[in-house]
Amino acid sequence: MKLRISLATLLLAGLASPAGAVNVVFDYSYDNTGFFSSDKRAVLNQVAQVFGRNLTDTLNAITPSGGNVFDAKLFDPRDPLNSVVTINNFSVPADTVRIFVGSTAFGTQTLGVGGPGFESVSGSTAFINNAVSRGEAGALLAVPTDFGPWGGTITFSSTMAWYVDSDVRTLESFAGKYDFYTVAMHETAHVFGIGTADSWFSLVSGHTFNGAKASQLNGGVPLALQNDGTDTHFASGLNGRANGIAQVTLLSPTINSGSRKYMTNLDWAALDDIGWDVASLQATIPSAVPEPGSWAMMLGGMLLIGGMVRRRI
Repeated sequence: MKLRISLATLLLAGLASPAGAVNVVFDYSYDNTGFFSSDKRAVLNQVAQVFGRNLTDTLNAITPSGGNVFDAKLFDPRDPLNSVVTINNFSVPADTVRIFVGSTAFGTQTLGVGGPGFESVSGSTAFINNAVSRGEAGALLAVPTDFGPWGGTITFSSTMAWYVDSDVRTLESFAGKYDFYTVAMHETAHVFGIGTADSWFSLVSGHTFNGAKASQLNGGVPLALQNDGTDTHFASGLNGRANGIAQVTLLSPTINSGSRKYMTNLDWAALDDIGWDVASLQATIPSAVPEPGSWAMMLGGMLLIGGMVRRRI
């Protein structure tokens, strides 16, 4: 199942890596065009640090053997809207989330799409339950309260003008381009379940997200979702706080050219509400020493970035 894409969209600075932190691995196996330059890989390494340091869950390994079979399935990073690929006998180490990345010319004004993978799994009940939950018991409930993906996929537009900053702790002017870091953070949050996990949709009602922590931060009011028929993004006018200042949530559907957006407290709170152990609601960029700061955002054109709905067979 794919997310309908339409025209218009896509951090506590410096936590030391805590014990039990999630290891986010970006996999370039499907980069058959050389899209991921060293600078782009450097950006994704920093994205991995932000999520890895701020999510402290313990995820069980998936180790198929004998009659226990685990085949990972994912939207093809080279053609995510039309094709699915299967990786047979896929193993995942403990505490690791693997994200396959690729690029394509979408043929629209789409910056990127991303979401969790799914799977074909058979064997003992214990193996199956572990494989689909990574040991997160709430993911197995009839109304899920947790999420334990093996990983997923992100595809970036190969035709857009990207601003690629190999050190995201700094921010320079980049009028007329789209920030690779912003899009990568947004799509990675989709892989981790915002707008895609069963535990997300368990908290969605009437185009609002009713997570307890996020609602509390929003003045006790459930968070408005973009009313586009998908309930996968926060409303474009919803503000959280990042680096101590008000900012439209990162998981809203729009991003301006020449502009960087960060994970806000509401974005992180939503991840907490769908089952992740979030160390800080203020994480924005990786840094050895916490240094609160603010950055000006330039306005420009607007494009859509989307997430893909999780499927399982």
